[in-house]
Amino acid sequence: MKYYLLLVLIIVSSFTYSQTDEYVNNTASEAPYSLKEHLYTGGNFGFSISGGLMYLEISPLLGYKINDNLSVGLSSKYVSIGPVNKSVNLYRSYKYYGGGIFSQYKINESLVSLVEYQLLNVENVNPNAQKFGERVMSNTLLIGGGYRSEVLGGVNLTLYLLYDVIDDINSPYRYSYMFGPNSIPVIYRIGFTYGF
Repeated sequence: MKYYLLLVLIIVSSFTYSQTDEYVNNTASEAPYSLKEHLYTGGNFGFSISGGLMYLEISPLLGYKINDNLSVGLSSKYVSIGPVNKSVNLYRSYKYYGGGIFSQYKINESLVSLVEYQLLNVENVNPNAQKFGERVMSNTLLIGGGYRSEVLGGVNLTLYLLYDVIDDINSPYRYSYMFGPNSIPVIYRIGFTYGF
């Protein structure tokens, strides 16, 4: 009887040891939460000189990865358009700036979807408005998708096609619409991200 009791004790203790060992290994393999691993950055940068006009755009973004495919974040934008030669008065300078929030979803390694709301400080270009020529806030809601490709370790280049749902009369994107300022409000955007 003593031998049976000893045998049962050995078997039970080996199960207990196995369960404890497995539990310790599982908790040890889980890495602690790291905010840095969830953050990524990116944006757009544009510069051109054409037809006597200079275009400059700086649009950084900061995103937070909820999981491997879904992220949310904040974006900002500054754009300046003006004549190269200030002594020639053929063109006026035009600036707009603001910020927004976005959500991006990776459908697969090459395709992404994007929803972005922006609130931009622009010049009122509506000739029927009382505040014509003054600074006003313009709302944009861009929805669309894009094709992305990794160009360097962790750096992705993305080409988006986006639909401006609100299509505000003062939207700075109106003159960037692919089919003209009074047609379908679709724009394209080229941007980059690092870490998503």
